[in-house]
This record gives sequence, C-alpha cells and structure tokens, in this order.
Amino acid sequence: MKIKQSHWHHFFGGIALLLLIIQVLSGSVLTLFYLPDLKEAYGSVQYLYNELTAIAWIRDTHRWASLFLLVAVIMHFIRSFLRKDYLNRDSKTLWLTGILMFLPLLGFLLTGLILPWEWRGYWFMEMVPNYVNEIPVIGPAVSQFLIDTFTLNRTLVVHIVILPAITLVLMGIHTFRRVMKRAGGLTLYVIEHLPFTLPFLLAIGVLAYVLPMPSQDPVIVPMPLEGENIPTAEWFILIFYVPYLYYKGFMATLFGFYIPFILFLVLAIFPYFLKTRTRKDVEKPHPEAHPVSSGICAKLCAPIRRALGAKLYTKTVGVLAVSLVALALFGPLFAVSHKSPTMGCNSCHNPSMGDRLGLPPPTFKDRVKNPTLKDNTFMVGHWFYPQVIW
Repeated sequence: MKIKQSHWHHFFGGIALLLLIIQVLSGSVLTLFYLPDLKEAYGSVQYLYNELTAIAWIRDTHRWASLFLLVAVIMHFIRSFLRKDYLNRDSKTLWLTGILMFLPLLGFLLTGLILPWEWRGYWFMEMVPNYVNEIPVIGPAVSQFLIDTFTLNRTLVVHIVILPAITLVLMGIHTFRRVMKRAGGLTLYVIEHLPFTLPFLLAIGVLAYVLPMPSQDPVIVPMPLEGENIPTAEWFILIFYVPYLYYKGFMATLFGFYIPFILFLVLAIFPYFLKTRTRKDVEKPHPEAHPVSSGICAKLCAPIRRALGAKLYTKTVGVLAVSLVALALFGPLFAVSHKSPTMGCNSCHNPSMGDRLGLPPPTFKDRVKNPTLKDNTFMVGHWFYPQVIW
C-alpha cells in the first residue's frame, strides 16, 4: 500500500494499527482494576461504574474500539483484495499473515466477552465449547478440555499474554518489518495515519459516553431487549452461531463451521496457486488507474467519465467498488445479528430477580445435570429471544 497517496481508503491498515495500540493502552489500564475470580470479577467491573467513572469510560472505549478495529481490518482486506496485492511476490507472505491475524482478533473478542463475567459472559463461556464440539475428529476432546480447564485466571492470561504474543509476531511480519525500512520508520507511519484515525477515535469516545454497558444493576436495570439494532463487536462472533437458530444437525454445522472454515483456508492459500507478478508488471500502471475503455459498460459510463474527469472518475469507481463489497459483507452481518439484545441480559439476571450476576449457577459447566447447556439451538435461541426461549 502506497501510504504517500493521500486518499482515505488507502489508510485502513494504518487505522487498524492505531486502534490496536488504543486497545493495548486501554486494556492495560483495565487490567489494573480487574479481579479474575468467579465471585469478584463482575463486582470489580461494577466498581468502575459506581466509583471510577473515568475508568468505566475507558472500559467502554475498549469495547467500542474492538468493533471499529474489526471493521478497519475487514476494509483493509477488501482494499488489498480488489487491488490484487496478493499477486506481488513479496506480498504473499503479508497476505497470509494478514488473514491469520483475524484468528487472534476473534480470540481477543471471545475472551474479552467472557472476562467481565456478567451473565452474557457466562453464556458465551458455555457456548464456545458447544461450537468447538462441531469440529470433526478432535472437536469433542477439545470441547471437554475447554470445559474442564476454564477459569477466569486462564482466560485473562490468554487475553493479555498469549493472544498479544501471537498478534505481535504476526504484526512483526505483516507490518513492522516493512514500515521500519521506510524513512521515518514507525513514528512517521503513525503520524501519517493519525489524521485519518482521529474521526474514528472521536466516534469511539462519543459512543463510549452515550452507550455504556449497563453494569449498575440492581440500582439501574436495563430493558430485556436493550441492545437491539446497536452494532457491537459481538456480532462478528454471533454470525457463526446464527445457523443454529434456523437449522439442526449437519446443516447448522455446515453453515456455522464448515463453510466459514473452508472460505478461510481458500482466502489464506489461494495466492500461492496464482502466477506471481513480475517487476515489469508491478511497474505498469495499475488497471484501476486506467480503466479499460472498451465494452458496453465503458460506453455507458463514458459520459460520466467525461463529466468527472479521468482522475475523479477512477477514484469514484474505486470507492464504489470497495463500498459495494463492504455492503455485501456487512449487510448479512447486520441482517442476522441486529436483533441480538446484547445489553439486556442484566434485566433478568440480577440480584433482585434471584439470579446473582457474577456467580455461576449450580449447573455451571455440568452438561449432565443441565443438558440444555450443550443444546446449541436453545443456547443461541435464548441469546436472541430471551423472552420467548428460556
């Protein structure tokens, strides 16, 4: 990506890097106040909202930044895909590490959802082994391992040590090695991208203030369906579970696991089966810079091109292409996840209702006493429709 080209859609990779830095800084602050104990974790989160308003705002900033980070990463992927960056010899490794980096990002999201240990955190903790159980051959063993070994201490270590270490290695190959070779190094890279990141940081700060997590129960109790239609980072995890709402057996696993897994593998390795661009090809003007002026489509667009001018027309086509692909990706994500009441769990699961948040139920991790815990259809159904399925 040629950073010197001053156009906003070239900067999603840099925006993602800066948002990742924001996550590291805000997460480090939150770690100082978090107690990784089943009886104390949620209390430590509530303490922030009741006594330390500024730190509570940092917590919500951390939560909203995760959403913008995932969006920036996906937009960066779309730009790279449409520009066929994966055809360059040196970019194939960058492409592979970029695709692989999506896995620890999902890991951050999962562990981050569980750590607060409010009811939705507990619910996700029970849902993760169910999903892993669908993996062929090794799934049941891995699922049981996750159930047997789960503690908040281990989850915290994964969230703040193991996943950051994996991300740092991948970032070193994907970004730092190349950036450090440029004049000005990482410092200039951050300065160049900061103006493009500021609007996102402003939006994150405002959203963290206007839409905080409802964590002041039982004094302030949210409505049961609170959170519907409000985009959250949880959507990127829930989309893998949604098929269990509509299908059972193999069909649910097909759409929830097999198809995403195959698509991930194809995206990761397909550049290695394509012809690599030569130096001459790289030096040639990019096709996007000089659209082919033949065919019916080109003739129909000719008046628009003349009216806008070649340069503005090219940029407009590029923005439209990225926007259409982004809409094709985010549209289904919204369509299947927008009814998720991600902020309403505390309306029923709070001390005044008899279910204490922060304390696991008697059947915690016990799928013999409570067989519904291993029923993906019930678990996902209760998440989306808590007033109907319970």
